[in-house]
Amino acid sequence: MSTQERPTLKKSLVSAWRLESTLQRLTDGTVRPSPLYGPNGVGYLIYSASGQMSAMLANPTRKRWLSEDEPTEKDLRALHDSFVAYCGRYEVDEVQGIVTHHIELHVTPNYSGTLAVRHVSVEGSRLTLRPLKEELSPNMLEYTLTWRRIEEAHALSPL
Repeated sequence: MSTQERPTLKKSLVSAWRLESTLQRLTDGTVRPSPLYGPNGVGYLIYSASGQMSAMLANPTRKRWLSEDEPTEKDLRALHDSFVAYCGRYEVDEVQGIVTHHIELHVTPNYSGTLAVRHVSVEGSRLTLRPLKEELSPNMLEYTLTWRRIEEAHALSPL
């Protein structure tokens, strides 16, 4: 009987992922989806075998701009409240179950050059990321982002 080795956490991450849900547990006992993305948030997360990653998340119900080429100040401010995009290198600590995103480019320039450190687990086609406690706002106990692996046969299907 042949025994198959379990793939490393890093190898398990290499894929394209679609956001399935966000869940925040607050200190007052409230449980809610992320206010940024809403209950039906849309997002994609890509980890490459070469150690690069890219993430985009948005609220699909965000208000459309009146002009695609000339957003108003209000449109640009609203973008910050409903959209996040960043990319860079990533590294995995197999022992601690941590993935660190080395943010090289971010929609908010202040985050370029920073780190996003997440507890990470992969079970089958589901990926779970949880920011470290010190990265959470003071009123938040836990923040879980759950992703589903995009299977090749379903890659072209609509959301």
